[in-house]
Amino acid sequence: MNKQVIVKEKKKFKLSDTIILFIALIVIVIFFTLMNRAFFSYANISTMLKNMVITGILALGLTPLMIARGLDISFGSSVSFTGVLMAVLYNKGWSLSLCLVVGVAAAVIIGFINGLLIENFDLIPIILTLGTMSILSALALVLSKAFSVSMLTDQLYYFATKSFLKIPISVFVLIFFIILFWFILTFTKTGRVIYIIGANPKVALLSGVKVKKVRILLYTFLGFIAGIASIIMVALTGVGNPLAGAKMALPVLSAVVLGGISLAGGAGSVWGTIIGVLIVSVIFNGVSVMNVESYFIQMVQGLALILIVSMYEVRNKRASRR
Repeated sequence: MNKQVIVKEKKKFKLSDTIILFIALIVIVIFFTLMNRAFFSYANISTMLKNMVITGILALGLTPLMIARGLDISFGSSVSFTGVLMAVLYNKGWSLSLCLVVGVAAAVIIGFINGLLIENFDLIPIILTLGTMSILSALALVLSKAFSVSMLTDQLYYFATKSFLKIPISVFVLIFFIILFWFILTFTKTGRVIYIIGANPKVALLSGVKVKKVRILLYTFLGFIAGIASIIMVALTGVGNPLAGAKMALPVLSAVVLGGISLAGGAGSVWGTIIGVLIVSVIFNGVSVMNVESYFIQMVQGLALILIVSMYEVRNKRASRR
């Protein structure tokens, strides 16, 4: 009797993109620690975490929009404009709470208008939001007369300077939004709809999904997130700065794309985005600790974004051929 030889196919072990990014993050941290011991000090780590809160919140707000094949690059200018608006109103005698509400409401309206114009008139998102960015930047400069507007209050100062368990209070705001976005995208019908739209908008539309309505809501929600980021910015700096958001688009987009959000939509995760934010923040902080000039840092960020996008596009094309 012949013996039957059963050959079991070995399963190929493949690391997920998120795990690979996390390993890369650890390697980068070790590198900068070896280069300068001051990098891994409590003071530097605390400062880095505090500085990455705004980038992290904006990246989280952009994540579901890009998964659904949307794009908005005006969030930085929205942060600048709403920060200046709140500071100007506060200096005119308005109560702090009312100033904050008006600032967030203005950011929400900006996001809603972006979504409404893009979806109802089939405008190219990057072109429309580039125009919005220019308008908001100009309005911020006009409203502030091209100067930073002071907004020092005991409440905002407390928020900016206090810590809990040696962790800055602002970091807990970021943690809250991480949990919120993770829950929405993972466990809710809204999250499933966002991924379906990103995978194939036409199929989603035929399935009864109101694609335009969902995207308008995502643009509006990003506006809300920009309003929250503006409050944190004013709290941390004590001023409404018309130029505060001018350079936000590059690190935020870099973090989101690095985290695995496909430019074609339908892919990505909250954890990937957060690791992307951490990598971008660690590189920026590490290079700063090494006393590298700021313009070189910006150049490195630009080159990194080009490299990252190119790598993901090549990988996606290879995957589609298979």
